[in-house]
Amino acid sequence: MKTSTTVFRVNSLAFFTLISIVWIPSLTFGIEPIGTIGQPIPEQHAFLNNETIVRVVPTHIQVVDSNTDTVMDEFGERTRYYSNVIFSPTATHLAILNRTKNSLMTTVNIWNVKNRELISRWEIADRISDDEAAFSPTEPIFATTVAREIHLWNWQNGENIGKLIRENMPSDQAMVFSADGRHLIVVANRSNLELWNVETHNLEAQFGKHNIGSVGEMVISPDGTKLAMFALNSNIIYVWDLKTQQKLWQKWNSVGNIASIAFSQDSQNLYVGNNWGVLNSQRWNDQVRVWDIESGEQIDVFETGFNFLNTLTLSPDGETILLNYRDVEVLWDIENKQQLSIWHDYISGWDIALSPDGQTLVSVSLHFIKTWDVASQQMRLLVSSEDGFFRKFAISPDGQKLAIGIDPWIQVRNMQTGKVESQFTHHYGIGDYAFSKTGRWIAAENWGNIDIYDLKAPAENQKVTLHTHLRSTSNHWVAFSENDEYLVAVKKAQNKEWILFWKREVDTFNLQLTWEAPQSYRTSRSGFAVDADGSLLFALRGNIDLQIWKFLPDAPQLVATLPIVGYPVHFSPEGRYIFLGQDDDLQIWDWQTETQLDHPVILDYFDLSQNGAILASYNDSGQIHIWDATKLLPSQLEEPTVVEPKGKQFVTLGQIKRNQLLQNFPNPFNPETWIPFRLADKSNVTIHIYTPTGKLIRSLSPGIISAGDYSAQSQAVHWDGHNDNGEPVSSGVYLYTINAGDFSATRKMLIKK
Repeated sequence: MKTSTTVFRVNSLAFFTLISIVWIPSLTFGIEPIGTIGQPIPEQHAFLNNETIVRVVPTHIQVVDSNTDTVMDEFGERTRYYSNVIFSPTATHLAILNRTKNSLMTTVNIWNVKNRELISRWEIADRISDDEAAFSPTEPIFATTVAREIHLWNWQNGENIGKLIRENMPSDQAMVFSADGRHLIVVANRSNLELWNVETHNLEAQFGKHNIGSVGEMVISPDGTKLAMFALNSNIIYVWDLKTQQKLWQKWNSVGNIASIAFSQDSQNLYVGNNWGVLNSQRWNDQVRVWDIESGEQIDVFETGFNFLNTLTLSPDGETILLNYRDVEVLWDIENKQQLSIWHDYISGWDIALSPDGQTLVSVSLHFIKTWDVASQQMRLLVSSEDGFFRKFAISPDGQKLAIGIDPWIQVRNMQTGKVESQFTHHYGIGDYAFSKTGRWIAAENWGNIDIYDLKAPAENQKVTLHTHLRSTSNHWVAFSENDEYLVAVKKAQNKEWILFWKREVDTFNLQLTWEAPQSYRTSRSGFAVDADGSLLFALRGNIDLQIWKFLPDAPQLVATLPIVGYPVHFSPEGRYIFLGQDDDLQIWDWQTETQLDHPVILDYFDLSQNGAILASYNDSGQIHIWDATKLLPSQLEEPTVVEPKGKQFVTLGQIKRNQLLQNFPNPFNPETWIPFRLADKSNVTIHIYTPTGKLIRSLSPGIISAGDYSAQSQAVHWDGHNDNGEPVSSGVYLYTINAGDFSATRKMLIKK
């Protein structure tokens, strides 16, 4: 099946318009993300030529200028979390292998990279991973493992042209074609190397017979005479002569584990990228070592100063090498051993948060602090941990300082410059930290107790330790209430959740209450707020519901129970509304009336600034969407609506007061469901069903319908779980949108098979 470039680019434009589902429902409310922070996370690379890099990101493929990192073009579509990309040896073609969760069907998409043209698409009834597929360098042949058999396909049309046959086919885990395309080399059962004739489909030879383990990477030298490989979680390199099928050498590369390997263009050298490690109490940073193929001797080594290398890719002229680390990408001049470019504008941290004022996004990994300005979405700061490891962090209430652990200190850094302004000795940096609301104190976990550092006296390293008297545990987190009136800590002891409250008296914190939370309930630092009457509120997440409690001097009081379970949980600044993520979907509740608010569908929500101004959510490519959170609340919506309010009706004197799209039932469902709704006026109704990436799969048109309540099964719109082509859709999350006159609304549903 050929697809013209023109047609694809029309479809591609539609795809990139709908790639994040926030665009569909946000039109209903007139709300769109304020912006997007960071670039898509790079996963794989190949040089198309010396000036052009083909970059794989989570949702698609980019064509990038290697000198400027400018994205020149984008194409292809990858399914979320379940997609692999295979490059041909010269990167002129690639295969995108897509499937959905729990699916045994893989869709193969073959692309001409130079023309950005979709060549063919077909399906394989198995899960195909990136180490179970390979392109022939000479013929339009694509090899994959299917049900422990190796199948050969004509990638121009998707035709199966045979399989490699022998009894008791082993579990194959890696494969690569010889340079002349005549043979396929397979690692079988983590030990033998097998040489298969592609034309006859027969096994010609077995060699190696060594316990290699799970293969991390296997590459053929450009002249076709050598094969190099390494095992996962290993620092051993294996090199074979393919003509004699003899192992030339096996070498221990260095401390740590090998991350990636590549041959030089003249086939004389092997570049081996190693992750950092420790030997005899000495730490070794990530390094690239160069080995002479003939002698098996190491002839060179260099390091960039960055750690956690993922892949290395050599340019066709052999002059530059692209090093992809967890936090940055480095284009390296091989001859001069220097950096040509560093690219780092993507979210790489394991701990990400908005500043309390919503003006800054902070991302922290072991080796870097990265910050972005929310208003401009521009990266503001990149700070290296040098030889240490960054730990937990906290942002001051004014957004000007960052308290961060880096053993053996807690450092207080300027958020504008990254410079250390003060530091306190603290040997348990992995614990949680919190700034007080006034910005004066920092509370830090200290092996089950709480250390409080006074920023008014940093030179004296003033510290007070609050003993919790709960043994054999450490704290989950610490937090301060408004005006520093209370310090709160949550910890687990004796398989129970404990919440401890200290009350501040001038400069002293006195333990006031140690409270055992109900069984199977947990809380988090963000689940605290101050009620309108000044009382301290906190939320507890259970297995089936969410409880809201009010702190009283004698014991907390339960004030509301919501029929939801989700994480994270944030209160709005005035304490009335709860923001939480449930099944990857943002929900907002008025906990006082126990009602859920209508708002745009926002997936992967993870943070709300303390002033309630900015909400942050992930998108499929690893970037951060930022939203004006104030527009999600009733006071800002043109017509605030409540979904299924408790104890209220939507009818007055027999008439529907407003249009509504209700939750489908059953949900989850298999194979059919009903979509209920209410109409205030006679309208022409259509219902569209989308995939999470915004692809329309089914249109249902009940026609012109009178005003009324269509929530009963006999009146709701029925969907049989098939697309417009009559094919059953796969398991997963789908969106359904109703259009009735000027009314439009979107909800989410789940198919489980």
